Amino acid sequence: MFDNLIARAIIPVTIAVTGFVIFGCLLLYSFIKADMTKSAFLTANNCADTVVKSTKSAMLEDNQRAIQDIVANIGTRADVKLIKIYGPEGKIRYSGRDGSEGLSNIAANHISDFLGPEPLPQESQRHDIDRDNGNLIISLPIVNEPQCSTAACHFHAEEDQILGFFSIAISSQHLDKTLALLRTRMIIFSIMVLFLTVGGVTALLRINLFLPILRLTYNAEQASQGVAEEDLPKSDHKLGKLNKDFRLLVKQRDQALRALKALETPNRNVDNGSDQS
Repeated sequence: MFDNLIARAIIPVTIAVTGFVIFGCLLLYSFIKADMTKSAFLTANNCADTVVKSTKSAMLEDNQRAIQDIVANIGTRADVKLIKIYGPEGKIRYSGRDGSEGLSNIAANHISDFLGPEPLPQESQRHDIDRDNGNLIISLPIVNEPQCSTAACHFHAEEDQILGFFSIAISSQHLDKTLALLRTRMIIFSIMVLFLTVGGVTALLRINLFLPILRLTYNAEQASQGVAEEDLPKSDHKLGKLNKDFRLLVKQRDQALRALKALETPNRNVDNGSDQS
């Protein structure tokens, strides 16, 4: 009986608590993943902005060799998987690393969006995640500045708003490792909560419910064998009114038995007197 009671008491609580913890971990993980991905894209944006500013400086000096060197040097970084500068017509002008075919296609799609029939804001950016290879790719336009039309790179007309486009892909391996570590720790945390829930609920139920029920069961067995209420083991009062009502029933039984014995005694005396007479 108690095994069934324990199972019915512990299993629902364990399922409820563990389910809530798992749901909370999944929700928290989704928020953390979104925040970390956003932070990774922000870092990539800063990197892209730095490269664009560096190439603009070389463009003002009409130093195409310096632009190619900048792109090539950044392309040697282990975490950079693709880096390209496109002309205003969408053709590749400078390339430091071509990347995989999937990355090149994503970058080409970005440039197609920039060159679409509907003009995009100059501050607009395009970014995607190459999940097959684990990369973050960002594309942004290189905006014409007032000094460009008067500098050595005189082929940029003043009315040209866009000088070209820049695409860079950065490996998300560090982000993926961090998220994998976070998932592992959340799984371990959920398992710990499961064991702590089972152990804690079992201990609490045993102290506050099962042992008092066992004491009450023992008292009921003693009472059924005729033990008086005052001779029963003292209660720990953990069952509250149930234990009081049980002891009251036993006490009333004892009182009824004493009253019955008191009634039976005169009857016996009367019977004995009749026999003698």
